[in-house]
Amino acid sequence: MTPHFAELIHHQAERYGQRVALLHRDPRTGKWLGISWNAFADRVRLTSQALIEYGIGVQENIGIYAPNMPQYFYTAFGAYGARAVEVPMYPTGSPDQIKYIVRDANIRLLFVGEQQQYNNAYKAQQEMGDTLRKIVIFDRSVVRYPTDETSVFFEEFVRLGDNARAETAARIRRNEATDDDVALIIYTSGTTGEPKGVVITHANFREMMRIHTLRLPMVTERDLSMCFLPLVHIFEKGWTNFCLCRGVRIAINRDPKMIRQTLLEVRPTLMCNVPRFWEKVYAGANERLTRAAGPMQRLLRDALRTGREYVLNYRRTGDPVGYMGTST
Repeated sequence: MTPHFAELIHHQAERYGQRVALLHRDPRTGKWLGISWNAFADRVRLTSQALIEYGIGVQENIGIYAPNMPQYFYTAFGAYGARAVEVPMYPTGSPDQIKYIVRDANIRLLFVGEQQQYNNAYKAQQEMGDTLRKIVIFDRSVVRYPTDETSVFFEEFVRLGDNARAETAARIRRNEATDDDVALIIYTSGTTGEPKGVVITHANFREMMRIHTLRLPMVTERDLSMCFLPLVHIFEKGWTNFCLCRGVRIAINRDPKMIRQTLLEVRPTLMCNVPRFWEKVYAGANERLTRAAGPMQRLLRDALRTGREYVLNYRRTGDPVGYMGTST
């Protein structure tokens, strides 16, 4: 049975220890850096403790307005551990859209990613009075407004909970977490009216994990999944959580415009995406294939067959049967 999401990352850390859980690309050097399950669990624990120390109550909403980043994962699972509710927002959302969700969900603590999200959030904060009390910034390179006296960087925020009192309080909350707790509120796009919050409980998440485990047993800890869609998208959210439950390594694509490059750098075995993305990939590959000369076409088609066998059979299971048409 899948552990409650308040405990999931800690449970996986006990199992996998120093094995890499998350990969992220350093925007300055272009190098992919690994984060172990132990380090992941430690950041989640400190985030839970900081949320409690700040005063976030049981089932209180906290906002996340950021692109895909390691800190996004820490904050989401830190919220689950504190029995808080994650309210994600699209990183491209306008100040007016942010104001609407913050007001509707009664959010007083908002985590933001990069400069664009900080600028929009700060503008919204100035126009909302006392509703939004504090902004926590993920990216250390963000330049704060000189008049901003309340925002802090993520590393400063998590230090708030690095004490025995907060550690005890977080442990109690994790132990008291139930399946009826609300985990997530995802707002609709608002194309047919004002956005509406869709409530997802931990029971929903655990059932999602149960049925996916039954239907996708071929997904294993040998795999590497690319996290590309924004984590506010329920498809990516559900898929990435399932991968974490299965011990799959997650490569975090921060900039959607770089996906062609990061796919080549990481070479994931798994990835979820919307149909339009796969249609474009298929059309591009098929066009190059049909334009190739006869002998080259045969080589490419044979390479596709070999790659399919390698990825779907050998690489995931370690079973060489069928790979390259041989058996042992």
